[in-house]
Amino acid sequence: MKLRLAGLSLLAAALAIHIGVTQPAWTAAAAAQDAYRQARDSRRSLAQRVAAVEKRVAARQRLASVLASAALGPGDDVARLRRDAIAAARQAGVTGVRLEVSAGRSPAVAALRLAAGGPVRAVAALVADLPATRAVVLESVRLVPSDRGGIVSVELEGVRPGMGS
Repeated sequence: MKLRLAGLSLLAAALAIHIGVTQPAWTAAAAAQDAYRQARDSRRSLAQRVAAVEKRVAARQRLASVLASAALGPGDDVARLRRDAIAAARQAGVTGVRLEVSAGRSPAVAALRLAAGGPVRAVAALVADLPATRAVVLESVRLVPSDRGGIVSVELEGVRPGMGS
């Protein structure tokens, strides 16, 4: 009889611990998981919104710098585009530059033909710099690998659109 009583008292104690401690702990853990999931989802949503706003701000800043660089310096649009193309080629570090700049047909104010060569990184920097910071809309880009490893020639054509002047 004492053994049964001891077993029943242990069972009652286990049931009391389960009801009084384990179940509330599981409930609290589930609530904490839900709160964490909601906070994580909210953080992801906010990060996406911040990234979109940062992209728009960066695009506006790039546009402002392009428009400012297009308006800098004395001379007409052809001279400005020639100066910008020469500056881009120097900055990129390409060699053997052949440059032709002429007046463009509306809505373009100037047209550009450029051929150069150099390491892949320099040619890529030139091709990226012209539209990104020099207000040149590229119409065609032709890359030609050379026999020497890592050296590439580029031939490109582009225009500078009118800036409303």
